Amino acid sequence: MKFTEQELTKGVRLHLCETDKFKSLTCKIFIQQDLKEGEATSTALLPLLLRRGSQRFPSTMHIARELEDLYAAEFGADILKIGERQILELYLQIVDPSLLPDGELLLERGLKTFWEIFTNPQGPGDRFLDSYFEQEKSTLEQDIKGLVNEKRAYAQARLMALMCADEPYGIYKYGSLADLPRLQNRDVYAHFQKLMREHPMDIFCVGPKLEGVVQLLATLIPPRQKTVELAPVQRKGVQKPRYFADTMDVNQAILAQGYRTNCSYLDPDYYALLVANGILGGFAHSKLFMNVREKASLAYFVGSGLEGSKGLLTITAGISQEQEEQALQIIAEQVEALQSGEITPDELEQTKRGIASAMTSITDSPVGIMNRNLLGLVEGELRSLDQVVEAIGQVTAADCVRVMQNVQLDTTYILKRDEGKEGANDGNN
Repeated sequence: MKFTEQELTKGVRLHLCETDKFKSLTCKIFIQQDLKEGEATSTALLPLLLRRGSQRFPSTMHIARELEDLYAAEFGADILKIGERQILELYLQIVDPSLLPDGELLLERGLKTFWEIFTNPQGPGDRFLDSYFEQEKSTLEQDIKGLVNEKRAYAQARLMALMCADEPYGIYKYGSLADLPRLQNRDVYAHFQKLMREHPMDIFCVGPKLEGVVQLLATLIPPRQKTVELAPVQRKGVQKPRYFADTMDVNQAILAQGYRTNCSYLDPDYYALLVANGILGGFAHSKLFMNVREKASLAYFVGSGLEGSKGLLTITAGISQEQEEQALQIIAEQVEALQSGEITPDELEQTKRGIASAMTSITDSPVGIMNRNLLGLVEGELRSLDQVVEAIGQVTAADCVRVMQNVQLDTTYILKRDEGKEGANDGNN
């Protein structure tokens, strides 16, 4: 499914995918900013505050009632991190207006409600409602602290924070606990207003008969005078592989490794890297799964992932910490096997089919159709599903070997239980 694109005003793009596949109209708004210390925490507060209420709908109860009157419409807000961009995401889904006798009125009311909640938060006009602001600071504090309860996600976040300590990518998408006490209501509100006025905004809509959506949004969105230019992603090489360890009360150790691939979304070899990652650790037939988990029985889980904007490949595994050295050795052997060309025809074809199937299944939901464009949105080059599937189909084993030969281990991190030794090691191996 393809999107058509048009600019509503400076820095505001509307992407439309007209289809009668779904019995709903789904809209998402994405506002991008560079990941920055301090600003990241302010931005992370915004979804929590916007969900609390607006001038017309001053509380969550009022919002809930309005959504119920809109035939059980859904509204949501969150923060995303793609590469070195932090993205404020707003979401609305309503029943297909064409299925209802008062459909045009429903469409107008739904979009106006969405825009009202999104742009006109509850408060005196120069700040958010003070009680909401303090409450949501506490909520964000608990959310950040709660990451430690998800050990795998925590290990991934720690790996990136250590590996990219002097790069924007090392910043957690919800900011930091250290910044929270310093945040002032008026400053966060001013930051919100600047995001709305000046930062790149992309609106995606999926549903039938979208002409009315275009007309309504054109009346809701005020003209802009300028748009902030966002920074390109930072590229860094590997000086020397580093090793870090943290201790915590865990039943199993979590091992995480970060590799610099020297390849990203805009590079010609990107889809070769995507396939190579699949062969390495993306599927049940992958080298990591078969050799680390199945044959050696060293891992409760193991797999690899790719961050396409930054060009980072990560490997994570749940292991017994007594077997750390053996696990690291076998993981390294799988990377080296790919780099030396040990790829069977079955591995290649199974992986290409698996990736293509996963891409195609995304079109089963309107949210999936929109979200698959996020990487292209950040990188400034949207690609259709047909383009992606075709590119994957053309990848050869030689392509995978070539791109993997540029992959370098940067950082190894392990989260393990304390056995009476020093709790953390931040030195190099």
